[in-house]
Amino acid sequence: MKTVVLGLAFALGATAALAASPFDGKWAGTFMRPQPAGDQAVTITVATDDSGRVTGAMTLAGATAPAPIEWGYVTKDQIVYKVVATGPAGLAPFIYIGHMTPTGIEFGRRPEDLKVGFLVNGIVKKAP
Repeated sequence: MKTVVLGLAFALGATAALAASPFDGKWAGTFMRPQPAGDQAVTITVATDDSGRVTGAMTLAGATAPAPIEWGYVTKDQIVYKVVATGPAGLAPFIYIGHMTPTGIEFGRRPEDLKVGFLVNGIVKKAP
């Protein structure tokens, strides 16, 4: 009996450690950039661990390759992460801050170097 209870406790603990956050999954949407750049389509794949650390990748329209999430975390209804995207001008590190809403995630992003660029807003929804 002790072995069964211990095995059940271990199995339930392992399941809890693999529990996903509401941010986990594939997301698709748009970042609204000013002209002449125009809006930018994005696909984001997110996975979190039991400590709230984020892994995954982003595919941005116009980028030459998917960009892995370098670091990130989730807490309650917020997600923060860093992506270094490869684009026509070379490597560009960006910080993303998102807030979960009833319909998706609302984001703000800007270059990591606060001396360049500006804040761009975006909205993504769960992808099928």
